[in-house]
Amino acid sequence: MAQNKSISVAMCTYNGEKYLAEQLQSIAAQTRLPSELVICDDRSTDTTVAIIKDFAATAPFEVRLIENPQNIGSAKKGVTRNFENVSRLCCGDLIAFCDQDDIWLPQKLARLSVTMEEDHNLGGVFSDARLVDRQSQPTGALLSQTSGFTPQEQARLAQGETLSILLAMTKVYGCTLMVDARLLEKILPVPPSWWFDAWFACTTAVYSRLAFVSEPLFCYRIHPTQQVGASVPSFAERVRKWKQSAAQYWIESQPQLSELRERLVSQQDARYQPDIQYIEGRMALLKMRSELPANRLMRLAKVLPRVNQYRRYFNGWKSVVKDITA
Repeated sequence: MAQNKSISVAMCTYNGEKYLAEQLQSIAAQTRLPSELVICDDRSTDTTVAIIKDFAATAPFEVRLIENPQNIGSAKKGVTRNFENVSRLCCGDLIAFCDQDDIWLPQKLARLSVTMEEDHNLGGVFSDARLVDRQSQPTGALLSQTSGFTPQEQARLAQGETLSILLAMTKVYGCTLMVDARLLEKILPVPPSWWFDAWFACTTAVYSRLAFVSEPLFCYRIHPTQQVGASVPSFAERVRKWKQSAAQYWIESQPQLSELRERLVSQQDARYQPDIQYIEGRMALLKMRSELPANRLMRLAKVLPRVNQYRRYFNGWKSVVKDITA
């Protein structure tokens, strides 16, 4: 029989008064309540802290509020540091990450925690979500559609193909994720080039196993003031992404790939060698792509012998055609 594990909800807040109360109430309405809600507030200047204290007075679980000594900011480094700090403060066996502006459906914690408890090989699990607007009205889209996390990729993830999916683009948002707290020792700290959620997802998948629950378990709110948003890509956005040069992609990806490789090497564990080799192969091909000559015939001569590598590390013939015709 699966053993019930304690659950910590980890939230970061900053000037979230507009939507925070609705999110807090949705956590209190869970069919399986957490043991605690741990909140790191980044020196809010509105009524965010007062809303949290009012909620804590009647919440059906412990609420711990930590106010940062000074504002650490909303850029990648600040958001990542704040979630890194709050995860370290959690005492539960499982940690569910939470944004300040979403709405959790009642079964969210129960569904994720049962998935973890029934499979002891899992280090993490994440779910889909419904997109809603600033008035909490459904947009008709799912979060998985905004990231291109297709049913085919979902099947590949279930079969153990992790890095080829998770390194391509953001597939796992932090607010969808629950992880085994025992992994924090290996996951933290988050390297400088990474968003916390992408790093948590990749390292959880490498150190353990990462599962996906296709059921939408919360409402992901789209509004102008959120730090990281999501939307179904338009045709123009797809074209812009297609036109992104391999050289620019190399500049953005090389630090992340290097940091991930260094972390895995530092573990000195032969189990991670296949992942290290995959990262090295991806880096080598991406570097080659970034240095392709302008002449298309010369590009063709370099690209065609590596078609199998394009299949392994990128989007197969789509990437081949892009590099030849760019």
